[in-house]
Amino acid sequence: MTASPLAGPGRRPVTFRDLLGEPPPRLLLLTGPRLTLQLGTAFAARRLLRGGRVLYVDGANAFNPYILVRIARRAGADARGLLSRLKVSRAFTCHQLETLLCERLAAAVLAERPALVVVAGWSDLFHDENVPEREAMRLLDRTAAAVRRIAARAVPVLGTHLTEPGTPRLPRLTACLTAAAEGVIAVTREEGEVHLRRVKPSAPALPPPRGGGGEPPPVLQPAPRLAGGLTGRERGLRWAAP
Repeated sequence: MTASPLAGPGRRPVTFRDLLGEPPPRLLLLTGPRLTLQLGTAFAARRLLRGGRVLYVDGANAFNPYILVRIARRAGADARGLLSRLKVSRAFTCHQLETLLCERLAAAVLAERPALVVVAGWSDLFHDENVPEREAMRLLDRTAAAVRRIAARAVPVLGTHLTEPGTPRLPRLTACLTAAAEGVIAVTREEGEVHLRRVKPSAPALPPPRGGGGEPPPVLQPAPRLAGGLTGRERGLRWAAP
């Protein structure tokens, strides 16, 4: 996906950096339908193409390696090389995701030195009716605080949040993650076109792409040197190559 020009003479093309503002947010949240998960994977691919490492936390069974393979082939890159720089960890309950983000992620960041962390389907597991809503929100709040610390001190984070299913919890889940993120972009599909609109901070929508070319460019800031103060436990949920 590429940005399309604004209408009107003498107007320069709109870029994703225009959409996000400068400097780009350290913690960016994409919200929308399931295609939002694919956009998150595309962002990860762009980081990998630049030689960086990516930690991918999957909370919605979202990771699709074939997206990375297709992007690598179009870029003339070795797909195996990209996948070798990617570590994926999956959670299957909201308690597992809370443990992964609050107790394991910091240690993985220190060990792997990634250029980007992706938290895919961040709120998906918190819809579980077997977990009382009060408990689910407590756990989600903890993950939001932990991810904010990591984004501020160590590495940019891209989260994806699905606006489906439309359960009674969805508004509270959305509000929690929107408040935690520095930047929020709403993703919608209208008449076959993907539209992006910045909702935090407020800004006009980015016009849909024309010609269907490419993936989203890397818009998050490069990872700085790791700052002090990060801690994390090594045991528990594992990180593995896809």
